[in-house]
Amino acid sequence: MSMVYFNDSIQRPGGVAIWSDGGQPRRNDLFFRRRWTVLAAFLYLWATVGFVTGTGVLVGPAGWVTTAMQRGGFGQKAQDHAMQAVILLFIFGSAALALWLLRQALHGGRATRWAIPAVCTLAAVASLGAWMNPGKMLAAAAGGADARALATAGGARFIFGAYPDEAMLRTLKEQGVTAVISLQHPAVLPFEPASIREEQRAAREVGIQFIHAPMLPWVSDNAAALEQIRRIAREGRGKYYVHCGLGRDRTNVVRRMLEADGVATTAHASIAHASTLDGRLNTGHQAFQRGDIRRFESGVWLVPFPNPSELAGYMEAGQVKTVVFLLDPGDSTQRAWRDQATHDLGVARVTTINRPLRGRDLPAAREIVQYVRTLPKPVVVVAGRTPYANNDRFPGTEAAGAFTDAYAALVPGVVPPEIVGGRKKSHAPRAAAPAVR
Repeated sequence: MSMVYFNDSIQRPGGVAIWSDGGQPRRNDLFFRRRWTVLAAFLYLWATVGFVTGTGVLVGPAGWVTTAMQRGGFGQKAQDHAMQAVILLFIFGSAALALWLLRQALHGGRATRWAIPAVCTLAAVASLGAWMNPGKMLAAAAGGADARALATAGGARFIFGAYPDEAMLRTLKEQGVTAVISLQHPAVLPFEPASIREEQRAAREVGIQFIHAPMLPWVSDNAAALEQIRRIAREGRGKYYVHCGLGRDRTNVVRRMLEADGVATTAHASIAHASTLDGRLNTGHQAFQRGDIRRFESGVWLVPFPNPSELAGYMEAGQVKTVVFLLDPGDSTQRAWRDQATHDLGVARVTTINRPLRGRDLPAAREIVQYVRTLPKPVVVVAGRTPYANNDRFPGTEAAGAFTDAYAALVPGVVPPEIVGGRKKSHAPRAAAPAVR
C-alpha cells in the first residue's frame, strides 16, 4: 500500500475501495522537494527587498507623513501612531513583495530564477552605499533645512545649521570653525546613532574638534546639554558649528538660552524659526492634547497644559516671553505639572509666573486678566484643560472658562462671542477628546 498523504481520498467505484495518492503532485512541486532551500530563498529575498523598501520608506513616506501631520497640527502621539502604521504596512508589504518574487522565480525559467535574487542583491548593495553617507541620508529623510547663523559679540562664535557631512565639515574648517557641537541623541532611531558615529569619524579625518551635547527633540528637559553649551559660551574662544538634524527646534532652544543669558547676538538672514502658536492656527488646527488653544489679543494666548513635545516645540525655543500658570497647587496633578514645566522653562530662560485660579472664580479671573495685559508679549496663559472647538466646557475646564469670560467682559470685542459662557457654535461640534491624565 502506498503512503497516505493529507489529500489521500477513498474512491468506491462499484463498492471497491481504491486509495488515491493525493501527495504525488506535491512530490513533483519544487517547494515540497526543496522546501528548506525555498524557505531560505524567501528569507533572503525578504531581507534584501526589506532593506531597499525600508530605505525608501524612511526617505519618502515616513517624512511625508510626519510633515503632513505636523502641518495638520497633530500631536506627537498621533504622529507616533501614524508611523507605527507605516512600519506595519512596510513589514507586510515587503513580505508580500518578497513572496511574489519567490513565486515568479519558482515558476520561471532558469534565467528568471537567477535574475530575481541578483537584481534584489544589487538594489540592496545600492541602498547600503547610500547608507554609507548618513549625512545625505539624514538630509533626505528630514527634507533638508536652511543653515542658520548666530554670532556672539565677543568670545565664542556660533553657527547653527543642519547635519554636516564630511565635505561640509571641510568647508566649515576653511571658514574658521574650530569645533562642531552635535545635539543629536543616540536614542533618536534609526538615523542619529549612525550619523553620530559617522560625524565623529569625519571630524577626526578633517581635523576639527567634535563636541557631543545630546538633546532629545521630544522632551523639554535637556538641562545637561544646555549647561554644557552655556559653559562654552562663557569660556570658549573658538568658532562653533551647532547642529541637530534639521537645524530647527533644538538649535532654536540653544539660541534662546544664549540670548536670555545676555549674550549679544546677531541672527543670519537664513535662520529658520521655531514653530509658533500663530503658525499652528494657520494650519487650520487649534488643538493641543488637552484642549484647544485660543488667541485673545495679539500676543495673548490661552492654552491647556502642554505635553512635553508641545512645551518644547511651542514655548521653549523663544516663541514666548512669559508663561502664566493658572494651575491649582491644591490639585496634586496640576501641582506636579506646574513644577515640572517651571523647571523646564527655567532651564530655557523663559519667565514663568504662578497665578492660581481655582474653579470658576470670576473676581480672581478678572484680576488675573488685568495683570496679564500688563506683561511683555507674547504671553501664554496655561490652564489645566481648555474646551475644544465645540466649546463644551467639560469637567476640568472651569479655570479656562472663567478666564475667557473675564477677558470678554474686560476687553469687549476681543473674545469671539461663540466661545463665551459655554455656548456652542452653530455648526456641528467636534467630539471632544477624552481627558488625559
